[in-house]
Amino acid sequence: MRSLDADRILARAREAQPVWASLGASQRCAILGRLRRTIARECEPIAELTARETAKPLLDALSGDVLVTLETMRYYEAHAARILRPRKIGKPAFLFRGARFESHLEPHGVALIFGPSNYPFQLAIVPAVTALAAGNAVVLKCSERTPGTAALIARLCSRAGLPAGLVQVLHCGPEESAALIDSRPDIIFFTGSSHHGQLVAERAARRLIPTILELGGKDAALVFADCHLERAIEGITYGAFVNAGQVCVGVKRAYVEAPIYDEFVARLKVRLANLRIGSDLDADVCPLSGEAASALRTQVEDALAQGATLHCPQDPGVTGREPVLLTSVPAAARILTEESFGPVLCVAPFGDERQALAMANESPFALSGSVWTRDRARAHRIALQLSAGSCAINDVIRVIANPRAPFGGNRLSGYGRYHGPEGLHAFSRVRTVMTANDRGRREINWFPFEVSTRRRLASLIRFRHGVSGLIDRITRTFLPLLVCAVLPLALPAQSTPGARLSIQVQLSRDAHGELAYLVFPSRSGFPGDSKKAIRHGFVAIPTGQQSMQVDLDLPPGVYAVSVYEDLNENHKLDKGFLGIPSEPVGVSNNPPTRMGPPRFEESSFRLGAGPLTIQIKVVSGL
Repeated sequence: MRSLDADRILARAREAQPVWASLGASQRCAILGRLRRTIARECEPIAELTARETAKPLLDALSGDVLVTLETMRYYEAHAARILRPRKIGKPAFLFRGARFESHLEPHGVALIFGPSNYPFQLAIVPAVTALAAGNAVVLKCSERTPGTAALIARLCSRAGLPAGLVQVLHCGPEESAALIDSRPDIIFFTGSSHHGQLVAERAARRLIPTILELGGKDAALVFADCHLERAIEGITYGAFVNAGQVCVGVKRAYVEAPIYDEFVARLKVRLANLRIGSDLDADVCPLSGEAASALRTQVEDALAQGATLHCPQDPGVTGREPVLLTSVPAAARILTEESFGPVLCVAPFGDERQALAMANESPFALSGSVWTRDRARAHRIALQLSAGSCAINDVIRVIANPRAPFGGNRLSGYGRYHGPEGLHAFSRVRTVMTANDRGRREINWFPFEVSTRRRLASLIRFRHGVSGLIDRITRTFLPLLVCAVLPLALPAQSTPGARLSIQVQLSRDAHGELAYLVFPSRSGFPGDSKKAIRHGFVAIPTGQQSMQVDLDLPPGVYAVSVYEDLNENHKLDKGFLGIPSEPVGVSNNPPTRMGPPRFEESSFRLGAGPLTIQIKVVSGL
């Protein structure tokens, strides 16, 4: 792919993204729901294509690729609108008296997503859908090893009716991938090996492109003597050898408490001997081939040369085609220090909890891990000390499948989190909005800088931050009152000048009587309680008049105005049996007529220091 081609792809995505973002989270998720239902209807053909292209068991493709994807999509459909809505933020009254803060999540723009070859459907669709739900456009670069899955994803997006250019699916090679990064997407999400993740991060860093890296693991299972041994054997066998060991959160190291170590290894060997191995899509383990098998064989040979013991298979030459079980592996062996992506498990004994944690945390990888014990207190204690982004207790791998739980790694296993609310946050930027009270002429920290103001401020700082214990708690309670009393003294006396508000009212065809007007500074009492209006009054309507203007001088601020034609001049708004006004009424901003009175928020406007003219059209009942 030439740079120009990459630029054209990014330009097409940028053209589609603003329209998509403007739809709002609920509407975006409704459209993505069509994609989910399309995937569900075709789940078996999708799983079969994925299984054949990746040489994995069909059941693993159906559960690991399709089901996990659908559950995540369903979660975002139900919760994305709530997660992405604006939120109020607190503030220290000491600094922000009268101000309000909000945070808004907005999409980055164009997300460049790199999908791997081991779970090419799930690990492409899940981050893509997360980015789309947050309002981004997506350029999805699938593995060059899975062109069929890439074409399938493109067809599914098209059939679901996603806008043209919003999702563009590619399966190009490394050079083309570099060109896509050089075209400056707004965020990059990469799933793959630690080595390739470092290359992506370096290239993105030169362009200050934020990245999320989901990289490889070297997950440890800590097996204690009080565990349910049969469950531990079954779980670790699955965790180490599902999808031929090509799982980022697969078990690569098992550390077993000394009293049960020999029994664990013996029973594990029996269990491995009973696994169904073959190229059939209903087998337990499908053999590796090509570069993956060759790389694993090199690591195993290195471990054996350094003194490791091979328990399975009997013939080292079939490494990669059958599960590999090693013990007595030296800490410096490549099989422990490098990423390994194949059916291999290294087992070693430990004496106590401290040694188990030290052995597990020695690895530079920190993606996930597991603890096997009936002692729940110990399990949680170890889970919180394990060097990992996640940890399962008496289970394995399934931790990644919860759509509500954040997932990601540390150290050489990457950085950033996705799944759950954190996924939407990862594909969003945060915008903070502060609204200050504008009734005063200036703030205390504005010019001019005066010595008296500085001295008062220094006294307040010492009072707030120079004490501890009980006195500190007292100051936190009473400081806002002190600030309100002291800080205004630092400002020179000033009067707030008034601003001219002109209210132009378009009357009804046969208007007569008096025009009533009410001006409200807040929602309290709006639109009809004259006792809570800052200004109100009545003006006679001349015969045959079709419009009138009321001029008022008000301090700057936020207001809403209501008017009505007092036809019988009884100085009140007459209403019918259902509470609907029987006299013509109107409010500022002329919001659409609906059941019930208009809201202050839809009728309010801001009056600044200069004159402002608003127009109101009366209608027969709101």
